[in-house]
Parts: sequence; structure tokens; C-alpha cells
Amino acid sequence: CSFIDHPNHKMRDVNRKNGGQGITFCSWNVKGINESIKRGKVLAHLKSLKADITFLQETHLKKDAQHRLKANWIAETYHSSFSHKARGVAILIRKGISFKHISTIADIHGRYIIVVGELYQKKVIFLNLYGPNF
Repeated sequence: CSFIDHPNHKMRDVNRKNGGQGITFCSWNVKGINESIKRGKVLAHLKSLKADITFLQETHLKKDAQHRLKANWIAETYHSSFSHKARGVAILIRKGISFKHISTIADIHGRYIIVVGELYQKKVIFLNLYGPNF
């Protein structure tokens, strides 16, 4: 996970020593989270990291299973899936983060998702890309 400064958000990353302000981003290739036990462990670990915005790759979730990414600490989920239990990327936004969704572009092959919005009144574009190894 990484950290960026933002003046309008109280810092919640306990690993940050200077007590500054910012938003924590996390990117993780989860290599499949169809199984409920693994999915629960992944979501619990993300919660413990206090990640504000999370980018997941290789979720392997089908389109009708996107609801499985919901948790009581997650406000919004955006997911791009494939027709098989393969590929898949997601962006999760923690509750309490000021984010206004504008638009989403999701790849039909589950390789990328682009989410456009406003993060604390600043226009942002989030891109989560899964590139295969050949």
C-alpha cells in the first residue's frame, strides 16, 4: 500500500510516522477470491490496513458475483469481470472517503476498469489494469 498527501483528509495510516494527512491506496493481485474463506481473509486484511482506495487484480469473479466484494467498511465497489472464473479487476472505496462517481469504463474481458469521479472535490481518474504474463 502507498500513501499520498491530501489536505482535506485525516490520516489513518498507523504506519505513517509524521502524523500527516493523506489517503492510503493499496494494490493487490489476489489470484482469485471466489472462495468465501479466502475472500473474507482478503477483505479483513484490507480493513486492517485501513486502505482508503483499493485496487484488486485477478478477482476471478463473474459479473453476477460482484456483490461479494461488499463489506460493512466499503462504500463503493467497481468491478470488471470476464465470463469465466478468470481475470477481473476491482476498485473498492472505503466508507468516509469523499468520492463522487461520474463514469465507469469496464473492459468486457476483465482486464481493466476506469473510474472517473471527484475525490474531495478534485477530479480524478482511477485505472486498474491487469496485464497477463506471456
